[in-house]
Amino acid sequence: MSLLTTSLLSLESIIPEAPWSLHQDISIESDHKLAKSIAHLGMMRPPIVKPVDGCYELICGARRFNAFRKLDRSATIGCAIVDNDASQEELLLLIAEDQMLGGPLSPIEAARFIALFNQWCDQPDSELLRHATSTSSTTQRKRLLSLLQLEEPIRTSIHCGKISTKTGLSMVLQTPDERSFVHDLFVRLSLNSNKQRRFLELAQIITAREGCTIRQFISDRFANLCYGEIDNIPQQTQTLMKQMYEHSH
Repeated sequence: MSLLTTSLLSLESIIPEAPWSLHQDISIESDHKLAKSIAHLGMMRPPIVKPVDGCYELICGARRFNAFRKLDRSATIGCAIVDNDASQEELLLLIAEDQMLGGPLSPIEAARFIALFNQWCDQPDSELLRHATSTSSTTQRKRLLSLLQLEEPIRTSIHCGKISTKTGLSMVLQTPDERSFVHDLFVRLSLNSNKQRRFLELAQIITAREGCTIRQFISDRFANLCYGEIDNIPQQTQTLMKQMYEHSH
């Protein structure tokens, strides 16, 4: 028997802030292109919802739901409704399969999936967990889970690929103020994962030796990178990395 049945539901009956969502840790903005596609072609992959107290929790499809809601708040939307008798593990299977239709889970999606699995399931080494997170390492899963300790802007940047997973794991060890500063700097300079890693390596040497924070060091010597618009980002980045290397040695 299928776990899903399709039906038209009013937008008002759907609760978008669902505890099952893999996107509750990031900022989701409706996509103009997605909304335009839905307006022209319709909803090709309906959101998945779960009945609860006369309403429906949004399980999967937050981006699709938000884009559709932008078109007409008074409309009805076609949804796939989960059977009331579905087990917790079956719900997680639906979530994983729906998300992976668009590609592998992002590190933040994987971290939230692990958190949901730990909350609702008793099998510490399930094949479903390995399938969804692409890892069989318990240690690696714990490291991914630690990413949820980061602030929302940083989690969103990791999800979108602006901040690498390794950088995020390093940020977990920093103070909130320090990692917020580093995150903003990386985004402003559009540093790739290799430059992020190299920056943190050099910064660790410098701050340990001089007893200062990364914010203090950068603000004192590269104030132009901290405020306002940055001109010629590639050249500024090259100068920053060169001077940090020289200073660390």
